[in-house]
Amino acid sequence: MPEAESGIIAFYGDSPRMKVIDYFMTFPKNEFTVPELVEGIGMSRTTAFKEILKLQNNEMIVQARKIGKSPVYKINNKSPIIYSMQKLVSHRSKKIATSQLQSQTLQKLLKKQLETIDALNNRETMLKTELKITRSMIKEIPSQ
Repeated sequence: MPEAESGIIAFYGDSPRMKVIDYFMTFPKNEFTVPELVEGIGMSRTTAFKEILKLQNNEMIVQARKIGKSPVYKINNKSPIIYSMQKLVSHRSKKIATSQLQSQTLQKLLKKQLETIDALNNRETMLKTELKITRSMIKEIPSQ
C-alpha cells in the first residue's frame, strides 16, 4: 500500500526543502542534527546542509544548541511562514477527515438500503412461494 502523502508535500511538492520542512513539522518538538536529518529523510549531507542554511536564513528553522561541534536544529514555531503552513495543513486535514466521514456515512446508508432491498426481495420470494402453496392447497380441497 502506498505511503500517505503529508499535507506539506501535497501542497508544496516533494523538493528537498519541503522534505526537510515536512520532517521538522512531523516532529515539531524534536531537535535534529544534520546526520539525523540525512538518515530520517534520505538525502545527501550536502543537500541537507544547503536546505538547512536556506531555511535558517528564512527563519523557518533555528539552531537550538550544539552537541560538541554539531549544531542541533528545530522548527521555528514563531515563524509566520511555518504558522501559515501549519494552518494550511490543518485545514486540509479537516477537509479530508470531513470528506471521509461523509463518504463513510454515505456507504453505511447505501449498505443499509441494499440490505433493505435484499430483505424485501427475499420477502417477495417467500410470499410468492406461500401463494403458490396456498393455491395448490386450495385446488386440493374437495368441492362440495
